[in-house]
Amino acid sequence: MTIKRKPTDFQVTEILSPALLDTVRPSAGPYVLYRLTKESLSTPEAINAVTRSLHPPKGALAYAGLKDKHARCSQHLTVACKGSLTNPPEQAEGNGWQLERVGYIERPIEASDIAANGFQIVVRGLTQEASRDMEEAARLLALPESAGEEGSRERTLRVVNYFGDQRFGSARHGHGFLARNLIRGDFEKALKLALAVPARKDHRKVKEFKRAVHAGWGRWKELLPQLRRCPERAAIEHLAKKPKDLRGAFCALPYFFQQLCVYAYQSWLWNATARDLVAHACGEKGPVLAAKDLFGRMLFPSADCVPEELVGLELPLLGYKSELKEPWGSVAESVLAQEGITTAKLKIPRVRRPFFREEPRSLFAHAARFVCSKAKTETRQRLMRTVAFELPRGAYATVVLRALGQ
Repeated sequence: MTIKRKPTDFQVTEILSPALLDTVRPSAGPYVLYRLTKESLSTPEAINAVTRSLHPPKGALAYAGLKDKHARCSQHLTVACKGSLTNPPEQAEGNGWQLERVGYIERPIEASDIAANGFQIVVRGLTQEASRDMEEAARLLALPESAGEEGSRERTLRVVNYFGDQRFGSARHGHGFLARNLIRGDFEKALKLALAVPARKDHRKVKEFKRAVHAGWGRWKELLPQLRRCPERAAIEHLAKKPKDLRGAFCALPYFFQQLCVYAYQSWLWNATARDLVAHACGEKGPVLAAKDLFGRMLFPSADCVPEELVGLELPLLGYKSELKEPWGSVAESVLAQEGITTAKLKIPRVRRPFFREEPRSLFAHAARFVCSKAKTETRQRLMRTVAFELPRGAYATVVLRALGQ
């Protein structure tokens, strides 16, 4: 199976909430709302390009979510109509991006303004068996009221709301979670993972930086002149002044990166708890689909074997003050025990932030308006299909593909 052979194979459309859309007006207002279409650019890269084109005042630009780099994506941003942008353009474009004015609103856009994301994904390289399995999985996952024959109508699939591997940062290249070391107070090992372990998909300059740090580890003053200027360099600058303060060096890293380290481990614990909960509660009630993943198996129960108590369940990301409640509490306790920790250990010693904050997350997500095209011949022995669906904010399209056996 292959996805993202080309950017147009993976298309994402950000869907704004009706509440925000009701406030959009054509006449000038405090903030202009734009639709940004980008291809083969990360969201930060596209935003930087827009900034260079429009020259907005500092802090005037806001966006609500991050979208895949290796895809064709449509999302939204707002720009404050002040300073050099009192008369914002209707359109703008550059290499890999286009901007189209939607209208004006009263405030900057926020994450809560995204109601859902629409996906259209071409799945290539399917065998005859994989193609049949894909449709059978969709049939099992479809809510009874939406189930139908192949191609007959849109369906709604209920899938476990796992985090996709995009969430797992440095652990994706096989060296474990930074936060595992942070909660143990092993700041040196955490820093080595952050600064001295190149990843296969790192840019060349990032790889060069990490290799230099690895080679010069411990010789901070000697190492510093060899490193290019970048946000991560601040940790080495700190160590050049205070060689033993590894905690302070970690805190000198960009705070967004620090947060991602915590979120990644929280997300992995969530996935493990969700998987074990599904195995315990659904395993004997009906078919449960299993999918391989880099970070542990994913289990997806058929729609008709999910107990009523799990249907609308909120399974939180665990924090150090989390109260373990049934029906998921004993399962979470078991997952934590396998890690050799309790919720009380989910904090970084003598660091105020980032911290393990409890956050609600639905155990299941609905892939609404799901359609799977009929199989088409791609090569003599391989087929292709196109799937389309909508997911609520925070759910992962790649997890839906896992549920379909891809």
